[in-house]
Amino acid sequence: MTEHNLAIEKSIQRVSGITTIKLHNTFFNPKIETFASLVDLVPLLQARANYFKASAEQQTALLQLEQAQRNMLLAQNLQHENALSTRKLREQKNLLDIAKVNVQTTQYQSATLRLQSEAQWGKTVSHWFLSDQDPHFLNLSQGQQQLYLLYLPTQLATPPTTVTLQNANQNESEQSAQLISYAPISGISQQAGTPYFYLTDSAFDGHHRRVKAQIPTQETPLSGVIIPASALVWHLGQAFVYTQIDDQHFKRMQIDQKKLINSGNYFIQQALQQDDILVINGVQMLLSEEFRGQIPANDDDD
Repeated sequence: MTEHNLAIEKSIQRVSGITTIKLHNTFFNPKIETFASLVDLVPLLQARANYFKASAEQQTALLQLEQAQRNMLLAQNLQHENALSTRKLREQKNLLDIAKVNVQTTQYQSATLRLQSEAQWGKTVSHWFLSDQDPHFLNLSQGQQQLYLLYLPTQLATPPTTVTLQNANQNESEQSAQLISYAPISGISQQAGTPYFYLTDSAFDGHHRRVKAQIPTQETPLSGVIIPASALVWHLGQAFVYTQIDDQHFKRMQIDQKKLINSGNYFIQQALQQDDILVINGVQMLLSEEFRGQIPANDDDD
């Protein structure tokens, strides 16, 4: 780290509009930005309706089978007592066989609908919507939570357990969302990495179709200070800041590493410390004054 000292009189400081702030330690968790899309629940609700219809048909078929079995048993007893013809017994057996086929058909339909749902939505989300009173289904259907499809950036090998979602206009508070499962959805129009389902802790005020997502890159936050972008001054491609040593002295420090938090602030993990007095306005004047003093005067050898 390179440091350079500079002396500036108080009167010049006032005229130049130099202002400072006192730095305080803070914690920063670097994040990767991506996006997430709100999942349309209509196909899931339709899959639920189809599945429950098939389940009802299966239950009806089972009741019909039970009745056919009782009728067959009664017919066999009557035929044994010579009170029922062989033709009638055969007809009853045919009805029993038909009832068995109906049960097998409805069981196959229910199993197929479940497998189709799992293939499209995964087992976890399918279970929510194909169960009678699952709390996640109730929260989603009542608008208390929302399901988002997040596209994992290619540089990340595994999805994080928690991400932060925020609408593009940033006029609502951020929402924490929890990892649900891999999203095996076909026909994704925007390929930006492997998609995963995330469930918000609570619903956004508006149904935003697409929101920004921030993914933490590490579990332990970094310790350092946050400085405004106005504190940085550039010289020969290098970034510098000025700190105030005392009333009239300033120190220029090179900043080798910085992390952009937003358009107005940087996070500095090293170089600057707690309680440093940082110049945030007038840094360009300080740089000019420092290098002006290094320009040698022209010699007049007449």
